[in-house]
Amino acid sequence: MKDTLFLKFFMILNLDSLKKSIAALEKSINVYDRIKTDDEDLILTIRAGLTHNFEIAFEQSWKFIQRWLNENINPDITSGITKKELFRLAAKHLLIDDVEKWIRFKDARNSTSHIYSNEVSEEVIKEAIEFLSYAKSLLKHLEENNE
Repeated sequence: MKDTLFLKFFMILNLDSLKKSIAALEKSINVYDRIKTDDEDLILTIRAGLTHNFEIAFEQSWKFIQRWLNENINPDITSGITKKELFRLAAKHLLIDDVEKWIRFKDARNSTSHIYSNEVSEEVIKEAIEFLSYAKSLLKHLEENNE
């Protein structure tokens, strides 16, 4: 019994950084949605902040998926796998619902370092806005299964 309690104690994930990154993304989206200006510099700055918060929230999300799987399924289950495989495992274990959406979010995240045009920037922003609800859903599943 004592060993079980000890083991359980170390398997609980501290989700604070994921919560904060999702909250920061949500705040950025809310500010972006309120933009009522022709000031291109301001718009670009707000887009950059939203993109940055998307990057952080996405990175936190997949890393917490990985941690949860390693802690709760098998310590080596994510060793040497791609993010696509990671998302498939996450869906199999009911952490996420739509593998294809998560792959799209990964692709959008990967394109953030190559934003040279307004078109690419707008596509990343669109994906970031859509990602918010998926990140919140992941957080909810992690909280429910964080025992």
